[in-house]
Amino acid sequence: MDSCSTSEHRLGKDSPSTKLLYAKDIPHYKSWVERYYADINRLPAISDQDMNAYLAEQARLHSSEFNVLSALHEIYAYVSKYSQEIIETLEQDEQAQKQKLAYKVEQIIFAMSSES
Repeated sequence: MDSCSTSEHRLGKDSPSTKLLYAKDIPHYKSWVERYYADINRLPAISDQDMNAYLAEQARLHSSEFNVLSALHEIYAYVSKYSQEIIETLEQDEQAQKQKLAYKVEQIIFAMSSES
């Protein structure tokens, strides 16, 4: 991690043993990381169209690897964890108010929590 950091790290008697053990290797790896990002910076920029085409192709190639139920579970876990913030934001948004999204999210959370 220190090899990827842009700041210099001072070692002292309280430094973790792992930092002390690998301190002499950090400059070597740091130069690799700097060269890597410099090489990326020199690459020609790609257009949004090319990026979108690449992402669409990757999605197509890996579509059989996507687990919808797992994705839904992860979304629910996130919504459940941040439910207050999400509901408050939806209650303040004009478009969300028109669609009653805060209420709908509350209903989903209630239904899912009573299932478990």
